[in-house]
Amino acid sequence: MTVIGIDLGTTNSLAVAYSDGQVRMIPNSFGEYLTPSVVYYDGSEIQVGKIAREKLVTHPQDTAQLFKLHMGANRQITLSKRAFQPEELSACVLKQLVADAEAFLGQTVTELVISVPAYFNAEQRQATKKAGELLGLKVERLINEPSAAAIACHQADEFETFVVFDFGGGTLDVSVVDCFENVISIAAIAGDNHLGGSDFDRLIAQYVCRKAGTNFEALNRRTRNSLLLAAERVKKQLSEFESVNMQVQLEGKSHEYKITNELLAEISQPLFKRMREVIRKAIVESKFGAGELDRLILVGGSSYMPVVNDYLKRLLNLPVVSGQKMDELVALGLGQYIGIKPRAQEV
Repeated sequence: MTVIGIDLGTTNSLAVAYSDGQVRMIPNSFGEYLTPSVVYYDGSEIQVGKIAREKLVTHPQDTAQLFKLHMGANRQITLSKRAFQPEELSACVLKQLVADAEAFLGQTVTELVISVPAYFNAEQRQATKKAGELLGLKVERLINEPSAAAIACHQADEFETFVVFDFGGGTLDVSVVDCFENVISIAAIAGDNHLGGSDFDRLIAQYVCRKAGTNFEALNRRTRNSLLLAAERVKKQLSEFESVNMQVQLEGKSHEYKITNELLAEISQPLFKRMREVIRKAIVESKFGAGELDRLILVGGSSYMPVVNDYLKRLLNLPVVSGQKMDELVALGLGQYIGIKPRAQEV
């Protein structure tokens, strides 16, 4: 019997195992830990992950992403004239992660522990379980994402209160989490299901279009997707460099613009305002005072952005948990849970 943990994310997903007393992140066939939560169907074959993500530009009508946002809803997503439920598309992602895990571990996976947003209701949680069960696997447990992040960061003999800022590609979730020994409780949650790193991509793309005298929304779907992918690359490069030159082709003409973190912070003010409202709601509903909050846990790849980091430091003035990769933190907590499961309490 082999159990693996899966961080089934809106934008990317990860798999993790626990063996020989340690957590082991599971690489995919590309040797990477992050597998894009993207599914492509050409009418006969399903492809998942990095290859599928590339199809967003060449075959956008046959490629699905962000379907986690519709888990538990009676919604169909049509690819190549075939209708899929969101949980069926999630099952495709899980199937790929399980195959990668079995190849890496040399063992048959029989059980899954899957992370879910703390705000997921009963229908959304049931749909997530169904995604695993469609593969014939037992879903041993669903663990709230902020709880998994806290497991990864918490010292078992300390009493701590964390603010967990989970900022992925498509959603923002903020939780106040209370920890003591192996007991982890969520004091409050707040979120915005339509605010994520992809919104920064769109702002960059819209800025470039304005400079070029073009309306982003008027572009065809293929050109928009290509421009958004270019904007995403620039956004990621701004995590390493203060400025990046962005080259794009629009309406048959070549354009090049200098994008800086200062510029990104300036055009992103509406997004920061929405972040502030979510954070404020979570802290107010937790009933903890500012002096009772110990540390800030940053989760999700979009938390890497310097403009986001700088904004949170000014807003919260809390020490940030460091030493872990933000986009692997939930998976790391899942792995630790699998390791301590026989003696773990409710998370």
